[in-house]
Amino acid sequence: MENYPIKLLSCDTHLEHPATVMSGYVGDKFQDILKKALSMVSLWNNSMPYQGPTGVPLGTLAGVNQFHEVRQGKYDLETMQIPGTYGGAKDYIGWLDIDRIDSAVILPGAALTTALAMVGMTCDREDRIEFIQGYNNFISDFCAEYPGRLLGGACVPHTSIDDAIAELHRIKDLPGICTVSPGNFPNGSASPEIIDDRFYAELMELGMPITLHGGVSSAPGSIKSPKDVATWIIGHTEVATGGPFSAAQLIMSGVFDRLPEMRFIILEAGASWLPFMMSTMDHMWDRHRHWAGIELKNPPSWYCTSGNILWNIISDRPAIEFRDRIGVGNLSWAADFPHSNSEWPHSQVSALQLCAGIPAKERYDILWGNAARFYGLDY
Repeated sequence: MENYPIKLLSCDTHLEHPATVMSGYVGDKFQDILKKALSMVSLWNNSMPYQGPTGVPLGTLAGVNQFHEVRQGKYDLETMQIPGTYGGAKDYIGWLDIDRIDSAVILPGAALTTALAMVGMTCDREDRIEFIQGYNNFISDFCAEYPGRLLGGACVPHTSIDDAIAELHRIKDLPGICTVSPGNFPNGSASPEIIDDRFYAELMELGMPITLHGGVSSAPGSIKSPKDVATWIIGHTEVATGGPFSAAQLIMSGVFDRLPEMRFIILEAGASWLPFMMSTMDHMWDRHRHWAGIELKNPPSWYCTSGNILWNIISDRPAIEFRDRIGVGNLSWAADFPHSNSEWPHSQVSALQLCAGIPAKERYDILWGNAARFYGLDY
């Protein structure tokens, strides 16, 4: 009998550091933006990004750990020393060791995401490209200290397809970079277009996997054509993030017919909704594909289990119970450290409870093997 070790690959973990952590990677013209991005967060009291303290209720509570002690109020990430919000790669590895996680995909947290958004909204093309290159250089250096354990998620500019492809080639050989995590579809909008295929084809040629952190879109902001309207009708389900709708957009766009080897991992969306939604999608697709001009080789449900999409779960036990319908090979796991989805410092215990009662091979594939194959690690 084969022996399957207990190994955990968290496909969704964050740096919740203040944005000034990347000060040495960008020029003087960006320093004010880094200072204005989130460092003081508050529970409940919400405001627009970079207009003062803002509410990030899921931001860092796992690091606080004692949930029964958390109250409404302000949390200063620069002074509280909450795990996941300070320090370098060695500190991060220490937190993963406590949590008994073997490897983790590292994505930007609230402050870094805010800084990236601020630059995207206020700067010209050249500055936007320069800032994203600075971020990618930073995350490369951060993760390269522990190759194979810290897997850096790079950003790409949304100024043009050519700019995005150029950055792909620049980061391909940067140490520590494992995946690309775009904030929009490659065309720069919240709706897929056929020109995106150029970017995806380049990704496959370079062997660079693509990670969608939740969804890149959600109606109504992404509706700009009849096909978008039909996609919303056919694929409308919101589970924690816009991930399910973004998956529906990709399916309806026909990208998996044109590029059948293209694969995405979609985080923070769970998977137990799939059996219900696959039936609903097919039912609505049969009625709305004609007027919207949606042409697919297979019904939408086929693409949900075809291997083109790797679904990601955190505490979704029903997805484990539905694994035969979803496909064991289509499931992966994440800790979401240091967000309040996380079970830090008990993630291994929680993950094993999540997979309790299933064959060891299936547990191994869900917690490690499927994602390890996707990200090009040993499995």
